[in-house]
Amino acid sequence: MATLLTATQMFPTTVFASVQPKMLREVTEQLKKTHGITYFSPLIGRFDFAIELSSTNQQEVYELVNKIRSLGGVTSTRAYTPTMAISSDPTVKATDSLALVLLQVNVPAQKVLESLMQQEQVRNAFAVSGEFDIIATVYGRNQEEVLAQVLKIAEMQGVKTSETLLAYKPMSQYVMKPE
Repeated sequence: MATLLTATQMFPTTVFASVQPKMLREVTEQLKKTHGITYFSPLIGRFDFAIELSSTNQQEVYELVNKIRSLGGVTSTRAYTPTMAISSDPTVKATDSLALVLLQVNVPAQKVLESLMQQEQVRNAFAVSGEFDIIATVYGRNQEEVLAQVLKIAEMQGVKTSETLLAYKPMSQYVMKPE
């Protein structure tokens, strides 16, 4: 079961990055060497990478986002720092499929977060300011399982729009553990 986290706690910033064509491999190698990243994952969708930062200190986040922006091949970034979150911290395996679901809601974000807490395959979800209201991470044994969960989320009461980014295997020894 997921736990609702409040504004008294600090949450990791998520950065979405777009990359020049033919530069994915080079950016991947640069991100592997960048300290301060919890994990990053290549994406299928409008962004090329999702990057979770390990620091919650505003100055460190600012410096790290600028460092990511300056990497050769990165054309743009969007950073989202959560104000509220849920986290279930399941044991996600390296072989699991993942997706990030970007939601706009037409009710208070906390109501949708509470509904997301009831979903077994939601690893975490963050209320953020900006183009999206909530960023949720969904996992499953395969893409079909992930997509079934994504469809449930899209039909939740209070969800106005949803956009799904399919993630390749996240790169981090901290988040994914081999079977």
